Amino acid sequence: MAPLVLTGVSQPWVIELRPGLNRIGRNPTNDFRVTEASVSSFHCEIVVSDNSVLVRDLGSTNGTYINREPIQEAIIHAGQTLHLGQAEFRCENQRPQVAIPSLSPPPQKLVQTLLPDGSPACLNHPGRRSNYRCTHCEHLFCGNCVRVLGLAGGKSMIFCPSCNAQCEYLTEENVEEAPPAEAKKPSLFGRLTQTLKLPFRR
Repeated sequence: MAPLVLTGVSQPWVIELRPGLNRIGRNPTNDFRVTEASVSSFHCEIVVSDNSVLVRDLGSTNGTYINREPIQEAIIHAGQTLHLGQAEFRCENQRPQVAIPSLSPPPQKLVQTLLPDGSPACLNHPGRRSNYRCTHCEHLFCGNCVRVLGLAGGKSMIFCPSCNAQCEYLTEENVEEAPPAEAKKPSLFGRLTQTLKLPFRR
């Protein structure tokens, strides 16, 4: 049978009945101590077996009651009340609490795709060569996928579009061809000479 719990109606007492003999009273040597003045030092005992829960009064001063009926020895069932003097308990089924751990799915194995020339391809653009590898999820991306954060002094930091971790640039050891260097912006004088081409006479 399911374990039973005696829950205090007016007081926060909780008695989880164990298989076998359970002694209840005001004396601290009992299995369960109830510090209500109307409860006798050794008030009653409850015997839990496979098929029943038997309550037996131990000659208490104020009596033992099941559903407000005085008893010397009787079976108690879930849903009934137990009075020990002025202490009132409700007999309830103990529902087993099953803790289900939250399991995170196993990490997906990174499938590395290659371009026809053997260089690693971008995760989001399979037809484009990857230039960056995330240091956390190890996904590979091209320059159009990563997020660039410009810093003072002309430096920049590259971040993964999937997990926002920092990315590292793939060296020539694992990329056959490095991306071309950024073209240097022409100076103001250079732009003027390209825009204004004045003829010179000798």
